[in-house]
Amino acid sequence: MKRIVLLFAAVLFVVGTTMAQTENKSDVTISADSDDNDVTVKQTIDGDDVNVSEVAIFVESSDNDVSVTQSGENQDSEVEISFGSSENDVTVKQRDEDQESDVTITGISVGNEVDVLQEGEDNESDVTIADLSWLNDVDVVQDGENNQSEVEIYGLSSFNDVEVNQDGDGLESEVEIAVGSDFNSVDIEQDGEDHESDVDIIFDSNFNTVDVEQDGDYSTSDVEVSFGSDGNMIEVEQK
Repeated sequence: MKRIVLLFAAVLFVVGTTMAQTENKSDVTISADSDDNDVTVKQTIDGDDVNVSEVAIFVESSDNDVSVTQSGENQDSEVEISFGSSENDVTVKQRDEDQESDVTITGISVGNEVDVLQEGEDNESDVTIADLSWLNDVDVVQDGENNQSEVEIYGLSSFNDVEVNQDGDGLESEVEIAVGSDFNSVDIEQDGEDHESDVDIIFDSNFNTVDVEQDGDYSTSDVEVSFGSDGNMIEVEQK
């Protein structure tokens, strides 16, 4: 097994009233039938600085293990799995405020597992599964206030399993299943007050299962099924 360990640490120094800002960036690419790699990216920073991590796995690269850990404010993590890359395991952990995580699985990429954990306030998680990508498992956990989660499954992408768990106040979850994407399972759980959940199943997307549970006051849930989408099962529980 090949191992790549990347450690980026940025420290904010204050001299008098002058504040120096540092930005670190990590790019990792696994491509062209490259398998069984282990990638670890660690970025830690103090203060209101910026770290960026980009990981790309593409062209039939499989069985890779990617772990991204970011601590501090204003962190950005981007992970893309594409072009027939399958059975990869991706874990993204972000702690503090104003974090953003983008995960894209596309181009006949099958059987990947993605776990996103965000702890803190004003964080955003975007997950896209598209273009004949099947049997992927995505788990998003957000702990804190004013966090957002968006999940899109489209382009004949079927048999995917998505779970979103949000704990805190002022949370927002959006899920869209579209364009012939069938037999997907989506589970949304929101715990706290002032939450919003939007679920759209459109354009010939059939036999999907969506469960939404909201525990707290002043929460809203909107569900739309349209444009020839049949046999879907949707359950919304508010308490």
